[in-house]
Amino acid sequence: MLAFCNGAVVKLLLIIAGFVSSDMHAPAGYQNAYGASVAAADVISTADTVVSPTKAPAPQKPPKPAKAEKTSRITITDEGIQIESDGSEKVMLSIDSENLDKINKRVAAKLENLPESLDAVFDQGEDKRYFRVKDTDLVKVGERIVIGPDELVNGDVVSIGADIVIEGKVMGDVAAIFGSVELGPEAIVNGELVSILGEVNREDGSVVRGETAVIGRHHRNGLTFPIGPFGEGMFNAGAKVVFFIITVLLMLIVFSFIAQRMSNASAHASGSFLKSFGVGLLVLFAGTVLVAVLSIILAITIVGIPVAVLLVLSFVALFLLGYLVSALALGSFVARKCNMERESVYVHGFIGIFLLAILGIIAGFMFFNPWMGPARAMLRVVGSLVNFVAVITGVGAFIVSKGGSLPRAPKQTIAE
Repeated sequence: MLAFCNGAVVKLLLIIAGFVSSDMHAPAGYQNAYGASVAAADVISTADTVVSPTKAPAPQKPPKPAKAEKTSRITITDEGIQIESDGSEKVMLSIDSENLDKINKRVAAKLENLPESLDAVFDQGEDKRYFRVKDTDLVKVGERIVIGPDELVNGDVVSIGADIVIEGKVMGDVAAIFGSVELGPEAIVNGELVSILGEVNREDGSVVRGETAVIGRHHRNGLTFPIGPFGEGMFNAGAKVVFFIITVLLMLIVFSFIAQRMSNASAHASGSFLKSFGVGLLVLFAGTVLVAVLSIILAITIVGIPVAVLLVLSFVALFLLGYLVSALALGSFVARKCNMERESVYVHGFIGIFLLAILGIIAGFMFFNPWMGPARAMLRVVGSLVNFVAVITGVGAFIVSKGGSLPRAPKQTIAE
């Protein structure tokens, strides 16, 4: 009985020791009071509760380093497609000429089956042949416009008093006033085509996607407004009359400001004709070159552009004054020969302008009779020559008289 109690006490002490310290372990074996050997495993197995020691946390594995990104480069050349990346060898994808021709033929066959609207948008790759592109409208006066086969104008093309030749493509409208339009076999006009008092000549293969209107002459395609020879002749004659009226109005304005100066200059024109004509020729040739050079020099800077424009306008105004000086001199001469009592620069100027313009007006109204063609041409040539001499002489007289400030001294008669 005592031995049994001693064994129970030993078990209880072992259990309490396990609660107090988890690090304490039971001995491998012990002997009871009677010398019986008891294994530690048996003691532990008979315990009601055993607290195991805490385990250390398992070490975490370090994160794997991120892989470095590689850069790839793709190059397209005439030889093929080249693919290259960092740390790798180059890869070349080439296409031989035979396969390329096959691909082009397949693409062309697909484009032929497109609807008309899409076909007009893509133009079957036609824009690839244009190397020179103008992004603005093209407008010129008195200068022929030529659009080459490799040119594309991204706007309208307008010419006044000259012709238009198109071999390339125009995205906008084309209009020629007092001129004709010529379209080459590969010409393309996306807009409308208009010619006033001109012709439209189109070669086979040219494309005009808008309307075509020709006013004044015959055209095989498009809308035509025939004027005919009678209409053209009336227009030319009317232009002469309008020019005469405008010149008279300018004379009234100029004479109202510098009537005396114009009278002094006209006296030099009638009294020193050869001298005035020679000075006028010198001003025409030397002055034109000088004004052109100075205008180019002034136009280099932005500030000098207005001065260059004023210089050119002044030079043109000088020839207009010369025309009025000669007209006044001619009118004064005719008035003296006709014994006109009224001395008026306005009347004399009107007479002179009428005489200088009458040959052109008569030639303009001789269009209706084809038998008068030679006489009409002769009158036009004579009228142009007379007007040229009048302008040059008047300019020279205006220069010799220093702008009309020097009156011409009367001729002195030698007493007998």
